[in-house]
Amino acid sequence: MTSVPRQRPDLAGAAVGIWGFGKEGQSLARTAAAAGAARIDAVDDAGRGTLDAPSDIANLNLWRGAEHLTRLADCDVVFLSPGIPWHQPFFAELRDAGTPLSSAADWYLRRYADQTVGVTGTKGKSTTASFLSHLLCRLGADAVVAGNIGTPLSDLEPGPGAVVVAELSSQQCALVTASPRISVITNLFEDHLDWHGDIDAYHRAKANVFACGGEILVTTPQVLATLERLGIALPPVVRTVDPADAARPAVEGLGDYVMAYEHNVVNGALAAVAAAEVIGRPVTEDEFLGAVTTFEALPHRLQVVRRTGAVRWVDDTLATTGESVVAALRSMRPDDRVALIVGGMDRQLDYEQIDDYLLSGARDVHLIQGPTNGTDIGRGFAAAHPEFVHPVDSLQAAVRTAAAVPGVTAVLLSPGAASYDLYANYVAKAAAFCEFIDAHLDASDAVSQSN
Repeated sequence: MTSVPRQRPDLAGAAVGIWGFGKEGQSLARTAAAAGAARIDAVDDAGRGTLDAPSDIANLNLWRGAEHLTRLADCDVVFLSPGIPWHQPFFAELRDAGTPLSSAADWYLRRYADQTVGVTGTKGKSTTASFLSHLLCRLGADAVVAGNIGTPLSDLEPGPGAVVVAELSSQQCALVTASPRISVITNLFEDHLDWHGDIDAYHRAKANVFACGGEILVTTPQVLATLERLGIALPPVVRTVDPADAARPAVEGLGDYVMAYEHNVVNGALAAVAAAEVIGRPVTEDEFLGAVTTFEALPHRLQVVRRTGAVRWVDDTLATTGESVVAALRSMRPDDRVALIVGGMDRQLDYEQIDDYLLSGARDVHLIQGPTNGTDIGRGFAAAHPEFVHPVDSLQAAVRTAAAVPGVTAVLLSPGAASYDLYANYVAKAAAFCEFIDAHLDASDAVSQSN
């Protein structure tokens, strides 16, 4: 059985609306111009005033400010950025009016779904997608990873036989009308409730990765139980990886290889099963081990960004849920003394699992609670062990406090929350983390020299 991609909207001579003018918005504007759109109205509602339209995009009108959103109502089709909340009033108006809506992922999948592996999940999707692409390339496939991880899918025109591993966020999944032939769902926890409204809506959006014509789903029994509870029909073929049985003997004892971390063992197993579906045979132990030992950690995911003496400074700014913070702590060495920096934008998440892990004593942790919601993370641990908890008012103060923890061997920035409260995004927060580390080390060297 081969999936039948849905027809793309004809952009020739059309009035095309673009809501959001980040990387995906600019890609779609170029796509529309190349297709001969008569008018391209792009609105970035993140600020006010006008923006300079790129000179290489024909027929582009560009505005900044939410007051310009009504311009999109006069367009034949509107492409949306993934960051626009489903319950945003004007988004709801467009849906109610029957305006044709699409996105970079939807535009791509309407043509190339049959040669795509879609990877989604609450956590682990970037690592799983990247590792799967790496594994496929080592197996001789013409594979590339794109989507939420970096390159907009609308930039791609894969040739015959090429495989695209597409990382898809819940927001991207919610808007697709054609599903990848093969889909991977790593896990389903609580996240993005501010976008979807409630956890069931969030999980239903994730399921859209296979619900529009997908043929094969690779996932875990836990995810299947959630999908079945919601009454979601499954694709014709379902492959499961049980976390209890996922560990391959070859991975044991591989130390700091990122795919040997406890939370990545299942991700690696899911990637191996998906790869087998692509190449038509199982992945051998030697092939898998070769991929594990040559795969490099992704930026901002347990990435060691500095080493000072015996101390590793670890950027895990993409850890934006309690589950991902616990996974990061479990990846630390058993003999580490960890200074854990938490805190970011408050999204009303449940952090009980962090308390449970900290109170278990599985790792030696000093908890540093930064803004904005840091004091909501580890409340039970703070009540039981106030001597190991340090509230601070800035990331800079968190770095200084972490460096001063006696015997610290790992400083882990794993915030358990998004970065948008004080920073433009996680990249900006990670850059500030490194700047504060360097400034602290420079100041320490100056003091040492003066003495």
